Amino acid sequence: QRDTLTRAFCGAHMEKMTGEDVKNITNDTTETSAATSFKKKEERKDDDDEKDDERNKKRKLLSLLERRMMGGKEKDGNETEAAKVVARATEISTKATQAAPGGGGTNDDDATKTQMKNTFVCEANDCVHFHLFEGDKGEEKTFEPEFAHQVFREDETIYGYSEDLSVDVLCAPNTFDPRFVDVTYGEKVRSSLNPADDIRANLNAWFPEAGTTTTKEAFLKQAEETKEMEIPGDGGKIIAEWDGEGEEESGLRYSVRQFEFKESERETVGRWHDNVEPFVAFYIDAASKIDKSDGRWLWFVLIAQKKDNLKRWATCGFSTVYQFYAHPFQRRLRISQVLVLPPYQRKGFGAKLLDAVRVYAQMQDKEEGKEIADITVEDPTDQLQRLRDVRDCVAATENEGIVQAVKTAARLAFAAATSSANSDPLVDDRKQKLKRAQSALRLPKLCYDTNFKKDLKICEPQAKRVWEALLFVWAKQCGAPNEGIVADAFRTNVLNRLKKKHMASLGKGEDDVGSKRIRDTEDGFIMCKGGGEGERVEIEDVVATENEKKNINNNNNNRKGGEEEHHHRHNQTDDDDGGDDARPKDPAEALANLFHECLQNLSYLSAVVKM
Repeated sequence: QRDTLTRAFCGAHMEKMTGEDVKNITNDTTETSAATSFKKKEERKDDDDEKDDERNKKRKLLSLLERRMMGGKEKDGNETEAAKVVARATEISTKATQAAPGGGGTNDDDATKTQMKNTFVCEANDCVHFHLFEGDKGEEKTFEPEFAHQVFREDETIYGYSEDLSVDVLCAPNTFDPRFVDVTYGEKVRSSLNPADDIRANLNAWFPEAGTTTTKEAFLKQAEETKEMEIPGDGGKIIAEWDGEGEEESGLRYSVRQFEFKESERETVGRWHDNVEPFVAFYIDAASKIDKSDGRWLWFVLIAQKKDNLKRWATCGFSTVYQFYAHPFQRRLRISQVLVLPPYQRKGFGAKLLDAVRVYAQMQDKEEGKEIADITVEDPTDQLQRLRDVRDCVAATENEGIVQAVKTAARLAFAAATSSANSDPLVDDRKQKLKRAQSALRLPKLCYDTNFKKDLKICEPQAKRVWEALLFVWAKQCGAPNEGIVADAFRTNVLNRLKKKHMASLGKGEDDVGSKRIRDTEDGFIMCKGGGEGERVEIEDVVATENEKKNINNNNNNRKGGEEEHHHRHNQTDDDDGGDDARPKDPAEALANLFHECLQNLSYLSAVVKM
């Protein structure tokens, strides 16, 4: 019945419609269909644009992550696994952003941290932990590395593990053998394109595999068996001994002992050094292993022993020293590495190691044919150089010949500045006084040869630094004025020393500006003397300007204020030159910076050294 009524209704209306009505209905239907089709196309186009934008974002993130993962290397073309990692990281980051209060985004720094956090990149310095495990409850010492770029990636990261990565290196405290590496994590990347870093292999490149156990149970067993043992190499040669100070160290006895890498002790002293040496990679920048097959290496080790059981001992630090030839029949010692492990730092042990090398050199003078000419340091850091200055100044103040020479030089300089022996009115009397005061304040050759070099084994460049420091200390203790002819003469001598040492390479291209030159040959190189003394740099040999004097006075009167001004001046230089890596624009500016740093060091020494 319904179909019959529908046909009847439609037929009635169709009978009343004209041809024009049918044409209008057809046109309307066509236009509606075309509009619907266009709308769908626009929607599909918007969807495609959004997908393209998402793909572009993923590609950019992929490029960024691959540079981080592969240490800046080229892509190898296969991005399947890496793309999966990126997609997952993007998804997690998006969800975290949406779940945040307000649904807002994060800044670029937070986004980068989130990406690293979710892409299996961990900071090595935060993940690696060293443990000196003695077996007794509560006696374990734990510490972290300072550098990791020499062991892991150059940016000090470890790739391929979740953020809960932990690398625990357990060592016996005496010879650091046995050792166990415990690596724990929640998730690890499984990819042939960008595989996770092999942490054990990276560590084994420095630590010998022979001393590393495969299980913690084996480590605990060996550590228990070796916790009481004799010091290898028959205990070495004792250079210095002292008792621990304070309640915590009252039961300890410390000593610095000297060892040599003899072939007969390769399995004892040599293996001990093999297990301790890798720590230089974590605490000394640009460190390298030494060649123990060269018999000229000396090893000074700082050891802590329990007074009630001398077989219970620990390695606290060490220094390596190389023996060079010195004309005509002597040796010159060069300190190569100095390291005190973090659990034993801030106790003055670095100074003990430096002093031990000096004591060893002085002991050799008593043996025929083994005399040491002097001691040098290979490329010292600022901290090591300051420690060296302090110890050398302290040793110099205990040498009566040096103390008397300093006082005599100060007295002669004062006399030269106050007396007038020139009656010619055409001659600048102040200039003549300044020259005489400069001459009086220079390091006497006899004092250097007898007291600095022979008695204290201090090389000539270091002896001049110590001499200036002692003059400065003595002037402060006597209340000498910061202005005047003597003060100007002292500053000029310091400037001339810095100029001769640092400015020779900044000349006008002359071949023989400095006092030493290295010339290449077919077989290597030779070192020879140059034709000049480093004086060709066009910097006037004058005393400090009024502004420099004002800065020096402020530095002398208030060390803290001087340090703040030094920091301010460096900030200005960095801003002007375009960054922290900007260098001085001319030799005069470089010399001014060196001079200011030297005066800061003198102010520090005057506070810790007394005559």
